[in-house]
Amino acid sequence: MVREATRRGVLAAVVSLPLVATGCKGIGALGTPPRQQPDVTVVRDAIDAEMLMISRYSAVLVAVPALAGSLDPLLQQHREHLARLRARLIEPATASPPGHSPAVAASPAGVPGTPAAARAYLRRAEQAAAQTLLGRLTAAPPSLAQLLASIAASEATHALVLGPGRRVA
Repeated sequence: MVREATRRGVLAAVVSLPLVATGCKGIGALGTPPRQQPDVTVVRDAIDAEMLMISRYSAVLVAVPALAGSLDPLLQQHREHLARLRARLIEPATASPPGHSPAVAASPAGVPGTPAAARAYLRRAEQAAAQTLLGRLTAAPPSLAQLLASIAASEATHALVLGPGRRVA
């Protein structure tokens, strides 16, 4: 029995030695991390834009609470857009690439205080967001481009709904 235990112990030590030696090198033994895919930047930018739209809507609702009933459905759609975009972003939670700073959800400056001016403010923001997304379609793979186009169409529809004389359903 003593010989069997000794053989097993020696074999276990021999087999685990390369694993232990590799572990001593730290994370460098795993090689360099893969390069960031171009669509990750596109998704991050779209996430930042949706967060900005959500903060604009929130700021308008604070400044003009009477618009809550008409703007809440649009705000909810932006939250859904954000959730779908975040679901597309796959990256380590602890690392942020150089040059990328997450969007701050602070209230934008210069939010109008009247219903008509607030709607016009949001309409311009929706139009700009839709145009920006359309400009990014060529940098995205097909499935992401489809999502961005869908969000751009939604934002263009929001702009139409926010037009003068229109009522949000």
